[in-house]
Amino acid sequence: MGPMQTTPHGWTIIDADAGVLSLTYHFSAEGTANCFTAKLPSGGLLIISPPPEVTPEQLEELAAYGEIEAIVANNGFHHMGLAAWRTLAPKATVYAAPGAATRIAKKTSTAGDLRPLSELQAKLGDHVAVVEAPSSKCGETWAHVKIDGGYAWYASDLLANLERLPSGFLFRWMFKLSGSGPGYRVFNLAVKLIIKDKNAALGTMLRDVRAHPPTVMVPAHGSVLTGRSVAADTEALLVAATS
Repeated sequence: MGPMQTTPHGWTIIDADAGVLSLTYHFSAEGTANCFTAKLPSGGLLIISPPPEVTPEQLEELAAYGEIEAIVANNGFHHMGLAAWRTLAPKATVYAAPGAATRIAKKTSTAGDLRPLSELQAKLGDHVAVVEAPSSKCGETWAHVKIDGGYAWYASDLLANLERLPSGFLFRWMFKLSGSGPGYRVFNLAVKLIIKDKNAALGTMLRDVRAHPPTVMVPAHGSVLTGRSVAADTEALLVAATS
């Protein structure tokens, strides 16, 4: 895989042939998140954690890689873009793990019908995986895609790579106390909120990382990581967290 490129309107092209791109978006004045796409065997695109706002230029850039066929809410918190993308991609089906669907239904009336992840599996083929974390309180879901030279991962909220901590004193204190940043970390603050059994969830992710070693890691929050050390660094984080 060659070096990643960024489009004029902000998409990071991770692997063009595999349709793997990411886009950073704002969900609050200070908070940012990443969405993640992958090409399905049909030629359509899967998008995870779609942004609540997207420009026409960003849509045009993404359209070059395929039509949106499947939309996934990666947990019960990443739902802000679902209503908008039902309009932007009216032919797409929206999926969520049961725990995510339950929470989203309580938080918004605009997300619409959310189909279970089990119905998505038949569309993924051999090179795309969408995995619900065991022991999740809100349908925490990660994904990985076979790309040139390895696998591109979407870690959802279990891992983070924050360049800086929130500016507010309370949030900064919480992030520091939990060891959730800055830098590439297990997102312990989120794990406590979304996972019942930390060892069960992170242990499953660890086994998946060993079976599908990432050369690119896209966390839900923070900068994308690339390179030969990503797999070893991720494994070390998960081993330390489950020891």
